[in-house]
Amino acid sequence: AGDVPRGFNRVTNQVYELGSTFKPITVAAALDAGNITDLRRRWPATPLHVGKFTIHDLHNYGSSLNVLETLIHSSNTVTAHIADELGGARLKKTMESLAMNQRPFVELPARGFPLWPRGEWPRLRTMTVAYGHGIAVTPLHLASAYASLVNGGIWRPATLKKLEPSQVPAGRRVFTAATSARMRQLLRMIVSYGTGRKADAPGFRVGGKTGSAEKPGVGGYRKHSLVATFAAAFPMDRPRYVVIAMMDEPQGTEATSFQRTAAWNSAPVIQRVVPRIGPLLGVMPDETRDIDISDLKPLIPAGTAEE
Repeated sequence: AGDVPRGFNRVTNQVYELGSTFKPITVAAALDAGNITDLRRRWPATPLHVGKFTIHDLHNYGSSLNVLETLIHSSNTVTAHIADELGGARLKKTMESLAMNQRPFVELPARGFPLWPRGEWPRLRTMTVAYGHGIAVTPLHLASAYASLVNGGIWRPATLKKLEPSQVPAGRRVFTAATSARMRQLLRMIVSYGTGRKADAPGFRVGGKTGSAEKPGVGGYRKHSLVATFAAAFPMDRPRYVVIAMMDEPQGTEATSFQRTAAWNSAPVIQRVVPRIGPLLGVMPDETRDIDISDLKPLIPAGTAEE
């Protein structure tokens, strides 16, 4: 792998815990499985005790949250409740369908193997994987998964080749078309109203999710060493491109209000990059268009959260 450019190594060979970027995958799996049938339903949002382990959120978001609030505020506790109902077998099957348990599919020799929990996933493992802890993948794994979330629900292997329409592999269905359509709305709402607001690029209808994960170290997680990730797609009314922005141990500065999280560091990268690459890729800004979220607006919480 010595002849592979370092930038490609980072995308295809190094694995990371990518934190809350996994939450939309968990929600999509629950939608598909029928565990979520009413977006108005609320789950407990107070600290969740599982054996000797406690799952909690960065801030206090009240006693309960619905699905929109869960994603907008990036709640670990409610995502854990959703995964608990979904079950480890179903969540693991979804992750396997997204090829999270294999080396990434791309024409490069440097392809990192994920840190993948083998065997049956017990209750606590299921809950933590649901919000992106206890599993580590490459950024290319995440990009392929987000493409599946927004493209109608089909996973396809990544490639460096420019393919003609007749050459595009059929892929495999992971999510229903209805679930994918709903996820496009939810990802757009995260950028419009939630932790992803600093990723919004006017006219490009960006959708996506923040993820701030503590890096593992000797004896546990290193609380002051983060991997800050933003997984984005655009334009959400007709998705064409996925963009992943990841920072390894960002340092807070005055420009980021001395915050190190994805909302303050990786999200603004998307905001700056998309307007520069969009026109080069044939996507022009259009502030008269957007994905229709009118059916979800009554469920939008007051206020916002920064992850």
